[in-house]
Amino acid sequence: MKNFKKKIALLAALACAGTMLAGCNSDDTTSDDASADATTAAADNSGAAEETTTMNAEEQAAANEAAAVELADDGDKLTILCWTGADLDNMIPLFCEEKGYSADQVTWVQVGTSGGEAREQYQQYLAGDEDADILILEADWILGYLNDQYTVPLSSLGIDASAYSEAYPYTVAIGTDENGILRGASWQAAAGGYVYRTDLAEQYLGVTSPEQMQEKIGDWDKFQEAAKTVSEASGGKTAMTATLGGMWQVYQANRTQPWVKDNKLVLDNAENFLDIAKTFRDNKYETGVTQWSDAWFAVGQDDSTMGYFFSTWCLAKGAQLEQAEGGEGGATYGKYNICVGPSNYFWGGSWLAPSAKCDNKTMAADFINFFTTNKDTMQKYAEKSGDFVNNKAAMQAIVDAGSNSNALLGGQDQFAVLIDAAAGINMDGLITAYDSSIKDSFNNAVTKYVDGEYATKEDALNGFQDDVATKYPDLNWD
Repeated sequence: MKNFKKKIALLAALACAGTMLAGCNSDDTTSDDASADATTAAADNSGAAEETTTMNAEEQAAANEAAAVELADDGDKLTILCWTGADLDNMIPLFCEEKGYSADQVTWVQVGTSGGEAREQYQQYLAGDEDADILILEADWILGYLNDQYTVPLSSLGIDASAYSEAYPYTVAIGTDENGILRGASWQAAAGGYVYRTDLAEQYLGVTSPEQMQEKIGDWDKFQEAAKTVSEASGGKTAMTATLGGMWQVYQANRTQPWVKDNKLVLDNAENFLDIAKTFRDNKYETGVTQWSDAWFAVGQDDSTMGYFFSTWCLAKGAQLEQAEGGEGGATYGKYNICVGPSNYFWGGSWLAPSAKCDNKTMAADFINFFTTNKDTMQKYAEKSGDFVNNKAAMQAIVDAGSNSNALLGGQDQFAVLIDAAAGINMDGLITAYDSSIKDSFNNAVTKYVDGEYATKEDALNGFQDDVATKYPDLNWD
């Protein structure tokens, strides 16, 4: 913890100095390529979720203001670091058009080809002389950057935490460092739901509306019973869901405790997931294909699966749902609907954080405000991109207008479903810098268990704990 203490001291020094010192949808949410360096960085910042100081709103505002650092404002262009242009290719043109900037004044730099690679390669990029004004960060590894020297508080751009009164609270919690300082803001609330084939649902479950489907699968017991019914009615041809990985996203987003608490590993609902995963694999209630593979998309077209667990960023034109339908004109194009599913959840999401190297303060503030605090421009982006933006008033206005129609969902308004799902998400105090690495270890244990490499659930749990202990030998164990 030596390095961690040094970082705390640095943050304290910055706060004392006052003003004297100056995410991209997630195409790779599993972050399977965690390195030893990333693991070490996570360990150094491991106290984030449990060492946050409790402050009232007035104290927090004062702390944010005191933590602000002075940034230069003489850069020739705004440079954003990311690993994919899936979001930025839509965001930048809209920003330039609305704010009057020219296209050559804003650029994004690709660092890695996935969130997992970016986590590691950002550090290498930032160690050089290249420009970086804004970093796009993922929830699983954001704390390693918010609690380090790579980012500065949003107050450094003149953005106060009070500007996020209409943001979904879990996004603010994730963007806050261990000292209660807001350093990152998300433009999206990455709520997800269960996306299902309407024709198969009518044939095997007798449902003809998303409301009826929700009644059938509104909790995990119901979801499992529906899976059994579908399997029997289809003669084993149709699984309830494409992958265990999608189910895990729902499960892990409903933890009630962080993975690490009081320096100990906390299983919470992970043990229960081993049971349901084994049941679904043994009974072929899931297809067994690998998530993100070509086969994952193919099963959405050949009746192999009833549906998928998809987040908001999967539902836009050209994204995962369209690929699962075979593209426009494909075998199942427009044959899906969405409902909340067994429980509310979020999957992925990205945060904008000002870089400590920022030399374009005005444009950085404009960009972050445009996509994370301004209700009107956020609503325009939601209507243009199909993304569920992180502003309750903006999303409610779209739902109330009844103007959103998603052709991939047969004309259904996904926002009308996701707005309820987003309201039920609570991640306050549940995010730690260990998360990405620990979840990798747990997913490996689940895979070995359902594949038969671990004979019992106890073997899987022991293997999981042993793997985490190897990565984090300083943790205490029950």
